[in-house]
Amino acid sequence: MESTANVAHAGWQQSSCGPQAIYASRLPLRRLLHKISWLALYLLFLRIFSATGFVVALWLCPVQVFAKLGIYLASINLASLAVFGRYELLVVAARDERKCADAVHLCTITGTCAVVAALLISITVNQLFITHVTIFFAGALFARAWLRLGLTFATRYGRYDRAVKALVPHTIGQPLILVLLIYNGYSPLLAFIVSDFMGHLIAAVCVCISEWRAFCSSFFHQQIRYRQVRELAVRNLGLPTLNLTTAASAFLFATAPLFFLPGLSNVIMAGTLALLFRVLDVPTSLTSASLSPILMKEVADRNRDGAQWMSPSTFLLPVTIATIVFGLISLGGLTIKSLELAPSWHMALTILPVVALFQAGITATTPLIDIATLAGRQQGLLALNVISVGLAGLVLFFGSNDPIFAIVLAGSIGLARVIAMSMWLVGSGEHASSAGILRRAY
Repeated sequence: MESTANVAHAGWQQSSCGPQAIYASRLPLRRLLHKISWLALYLLFLRIFSATGFVVALWLCPVQVFAKLGIYLASINLASLAVFGRYELLVVAARDERKCADAVHLCTITGTCAVVAALLISITVNQLFITHVTIFFAGALFARAWLRLGLTFATRYGRYDRAVKALVPHTIGQPLILVLLIYNGYSPLLAFIVSDFMGHLIAAVCVCISEWRAFCSSFFHQQIRYRQVRELAVRNLGLPTLNLTTAASAFLFATAPLFFLPGLSNVIMAGTLALLFRVLDVPTSLTSASLSPILMKEVADRNRDGAQWMSPSTFLLPVTIATIVFGLISLGGLTIKSLELAPSWHMALTILPVVALFQAGITATTPLIDIATLAGRQQGLLALNVISVGLAGLVLFFGSNDPIFAIVLAGSIGLARVIAMSMWLVGSGEHASSAGILRRAY
């Protein structure tokens, strides 16, 4: 796969050549859009397969279970975000294979400590929850950690299409396990948790097999250089501190509604909102997963090639695509409602645009944080995300009597946040800051 960085660099070199510069500057954008669209198409096919079992599960369990499931999934996803202390970004940014191996060993050590800590805590508090939920939490964190590392390799080497194809057994296995457990009389919540663990374990195994060569060259065939790994961790303390706090605050913003939904007096409204958040998580993850790896590789390639100039379109793509995707979803839902094609889903279709507004801001946040970090422009993102989380938390807490209006306000805050992030990144200058976390290290 030809690196887009070389084309982008060539376009920058021609920037003083009049009309040719306009054509050259469009080439990287077209290549990016082409790769993003194909990756999104692959992911869409996978989601269609997995959605089949999810739809069947809807008929076998009450809608109220999704409110509690949302809290569990938010907790495990937050833990998986922090499992490597964000040191996995060093794998993508490494300039050579030896430094990549040091970053992989650092991630392995950090992830092992995190999973062992989660297991010990799970054993301690297991009696406070239903059967073995906390044990499966630790297992799911282990599976997500290896899956995250495998996908990080795919991002570094531009093999995201192959990694996505390796997820096919996961998309078949997880919903099948879910339906079988519910059909055999297990608790719906426990069935979702067990199927989540098994599904991510299958996904981790398949992706790690597809990236076996990368694992061998960076992990198994390289001796751990403890001194270099320790120095790497110390030099990049900004990743597990400032950067992780930024990413965690953005994630907390995304999951804030799921934590206040179980407290609503109207359980039908709570379950419907939780279900909509769960359903719209599909296009959210599809769009974010399509944008992040391709844009991250684009930025990392430019850094390695010495082409520090970043096109403004790189930073504007996430918010533009997210707005288009969720605008079309809202329009489709309102059309179905007006034509009365699904009368039993009248309430869900009515509040669909509200949840879509919230999810649009969430979709663009993760790619912006990742590419800003790799480009050395992460300063200021922490304050912006912390302020947004605080405002959204206050709105949701004091607006519990009118949850729809509260989510509209929180969604508006989120959309304003990503627009501010995009504009700040575009206007932060042609060159990445030399004080950037990853630029200092590599």
